Amino acid sequence: MPPLALAIIGIALVIGLIALATRGGDDPAASQTATDPQIPQVSEADIAAAAQQLGPRDQELVNIGRTGVSIDRAGGARKYVALTFDDGPGPDTPAVLAALKKAGVPATFFVLGGNVQANPDTLRQVVASGNEVGVHTWDHKDLTRLKPAEQKAEIERTAGEILAATGVASRLFRAPYGSVNPQVLKQAENAKLLSVLWDVDTVDWTRPSTDQIVQTAVSQARPGSIILLHDGGGDRAATVAAVPKIIKELRAKGYEFATVGDLVISDPPGSDDMTSESRDTQRY
Repeated sequence: MPPLALAIIGIALVIGLIALATRGGDDPAASQTATDPQIPQVSEADIAAAAQQLGPRDQELVNIGRTGVSIDRAGGARKYVALTFDDGPGPDTPAVLAALKKAGVPATFFVLGGNVQANPDTLRQVVASGNEVGVHTWDHKDLTRLKPAEQKAEIERTAGEILAATGVASRLFRAPYGSVNPQVLKQAENAKLLSVLWDVDTVDWTRPSTDQIVQTAVSQARPGSIILLHDGGGDRAATVAAVPKIIKELRAKGYEFATVGDLVISDPPGSDDMTSESRDTQRY
């Protein structure tokens, strides 16, 4: 059998094991017992191996970035934007998903590993609804203030939790506070993740009104924009209410929507759309 076919079969088997191990409960480990041979144990090594496997689309995403650089936006050749949501999954995530589904819009969710562990069913809903998931670390620490081994653990532990919960290997990474340095970006590269920042910040974490969130998103958007919103980290009622209005107003201006991955693959960023700088001027 050709090597590529063997590799594909191996990936499918690993993902199949992960799906079996996570089916039917919020805490897979609690549901696995020595007396239940129908549910196989999935080792950390299995999860790590699956996370490192790159299909053609994954490889293209990883190749878009380069060492020491994050992307801020896509190239701007197409009138598409990406909505992104940070800090979930949490209590407001289902309402965000409902608004996106009603509008027929996909989005990208940068999740915290601790929240995934607490809310795996919600993350599965995110994926089942056709959305994309990215790594936002385990517990929202500023990675530039951590030692390399701690940075690595924050990223890889979260990537493993996402994979274990959904069977999907994330290929995107967003540092908390947008705070990056060469070492953080190297850790993302080692984990086969593309570092993604943004070029439109709605500042919804400061709890502005719904209309203020909408006005910021719509007035600052341009072709290829990556728009920062939050579905976790506190009460996001204003953000939930803003989502359908943002979509309606941007569509009235001729915009369409894509996940970050689809956006940057279809409209690759140029050098002006990437940065090595941190976005940690504000703390959120």
